[in-house]
Amino acid sequence: MQNAALARTADENGAVEPVLKVDNVVHRYGAIMAVAGVSLSIAPGEVVALVGPSGCGKTTMLRLCAGVETLQEGSISIAGRTVARTGASLPPEHRGVGFVFQDFALFPHLRVIDNVTFGLDRMPAAQRRQRALAVLEQVGMAAHAQKYPHQLSGGQQQRVALARALAPEPRIVLLDEPFSGLDAQLRSQVRDDTLHALKQSGAATLMVTHDAEEAMFMADRIAVMRSGSLLQLGSPVDIYYHPASAYVAGFFSDVNRISGTVQEGHVATPLGRLPAAGFPDGAAVEIIMRPEALKVGAEAVSGDGQGVARVMAARMLGRASLLHLELDTEEVEGPPLHLHCRVPGLFLPQEGEKVAVSLDPQQIFVFPAGQEC
Repeated sequence: MQNAALARTADENGAVEPVLKVDNVVHRYGAIMAVAGVSLSIAPGEVVALVGPSGCGKTTMLRLCAGVETLQEGSISIAGRTVARTGASLPPEHRGVGFVFQDFALFPHLRVIDNVTFGLDRMPAAQRRQRALAVLEQVGMAAHAQKYPHQLSGGQQQRVALARALAPEPRIVLLDEPFSGLDAQLRSQVRDDTLHALKQSGAATLMVTHDAEEAMFMADRIAVMRSGSLLQLGSPVDIYYHPASAYVAGFFSDVNRISGTVQEGHVATPLGRLPAAGFPDGAAVEIIMRPEALKVGAEAVSGDGQGVARVMAARMLGRASLLHLELDTEEVEGPPLHLHCRVPGLFLPQEGEKVAVSLDPQQIFVFPAGQEC
C-alpha cells in the first residue's frame, strides 16, 4: 500500500515537490467568471480545503483538477506531469486521481466489494479482491463487503465511496462536500475516520466544503475563495488569527463590528480607545471582534478596551453560553452598541444585569471601511 514516505518525491535540493500544482487557472461560464487566476499547490499527504459560499468557484476548481471540466486558461500538473493546459486536457481516467462525490455515486446494482474493485481492472482478479478488502478494512467496512449500497447507512456509503477512491492508490484524492448529507453526530465521526484514512494513504487531498469548522478540522491548509478569486491561503491558525480581510474573518465565525475613525493611531469605541496601527488619521475603519474576544465578569472596570454592558439575553448553547450585550457610553456618539459574547461553559446572568466587559486583543482586527463583507 502507498504511504506518505513512498508518495513523496524530492527535487535536487531535497525539497518535497507538490503532487498537485494549479497555476493561474481561469475559467468562465459565458460572461460569469467562475475562477479568476487561482494558483495553489498541495504536497504529498497534505489536506487542503477549498472554502467559500455557493458560487464562489470552489467546485469548479475541483472539477477542473479531476478533468470533468475542460480547462480554459492556465495549467494543472499532477505528480510532475501536466494534465491540463490551455487547449489540451487529459481525461479523468488518465490523471491518477480518486474522486468522492457529494452523493457518493455508488453503483446500486453492485455489491460493496464490486464497487471498490470497479476501478482496479488492470489488476488480476485475485489481487483486485485482496486490494479491495484491504482498503475496506482500512475504512472499517470489510464486514459489509457483500452488501448492496441500499443496505447501508449514509455514513457507511460514504466510507465505501472513500474506499473506492483510495483503492487504485491515487496520488491525489478529491472530495466534493463529502459529509454534507450526513446528520451532525454521524458527520463528526465519519469525517474523523476519513481524515485518518487519508493520512494513512499518504495521498494529497483537495476537498471542497462550505463548512468553516469542518475545514479547520480536516485541513492542513485552507484556501478561502470568493467570486472566483483566492482571498487567502494558509493554516487554520493563520487564517483564524490573521485574516486578510473582514470577509475572511467573518467566514470563520460570527463577528461583532464597530465602525470608527482613526485618530492618533486609535479608534474611539464604547469599549474605549482601540489601537489601529498602520492607518492614517481620519481613515474610516471597521473593527472586527469575535464573540469569544469579549471577556465578561461581575465587577465594573474602566480603561481602554474595557467597559460595562447590560445583559439583553443569555442562552446556553451546550459547550458555551451566548450573551447579547448592550453598551452605552457618553464618549461615543450614536445608538447603544449591540454585541454578542461567547463564554465557555455555563454562564447565564439575568436579563438587565450589568457585567464588566474586556477584550482579548488577539481576536480584534481592524480593516478599511467599505471592504466587502
